[in-house]
Amino acid sequence: MSRSQRANIEFGVNIVIAVAIVVVATMVVKRHSFSPATPGSLPRISQGEHLSIPNVDWEQNEKTLVFFLMKGCKYCEARAPFYRELIDEASKRKVKWLAILPNSVEEGRQYVQSLQLPIENVQTGSLSSYKIPGTPSVLFVDNRGIVKSVWIGAAPGRDHEIREQFINLFDGKL
Repeated sequence: MSRSQRANIEFGVNIVIAVAIVVVATMVVKRHSFSPATPGSLPRISQGEHLSIPNVDWEQNEKTLVFFLMKGCKYCEARAPFYRELIDEASKRKVKWLAILPNSVEEGRQYVQSLQLPIENVQTGSLSSYKIPGTPSVLFVDNRGIVKSVWIGAAPGRDHEIREQFINLFDGKL
């Protein structure tokens, strides 16, 4: 085998190794970063579905925001100021709110307090049991427990649009 043939083979092997490294790195990044579920990959809550949460009487709450959060979720922490705005707008319109976390209730309360969210009704539950594919997620629910709007994932740069959508929901315009 000539020297140029060996060099070509070595070059080819190096390319295969580089491609394999890129593929493995891509898989690791996808596995460890948030990405919304693709259609059909996980059951996903949708508008029009009935939401059943223990100890929540939807009839007592004309309208409710349900925050799904998780301790350690960097997107939940980044969205906390936006959630405070939503809660402020909700309080002006007699909309109630609660948070569901997969942590224990005490851990959930501590986490919500660390985010400076004025949420007293903190419950524990698995995200999958509510068909929530990831955090942060916010549902707007009516007095029959029917989901009227679903927002899943972080949406940087869309705060104004999302805020206006929720205000319209709060005011019964949507």
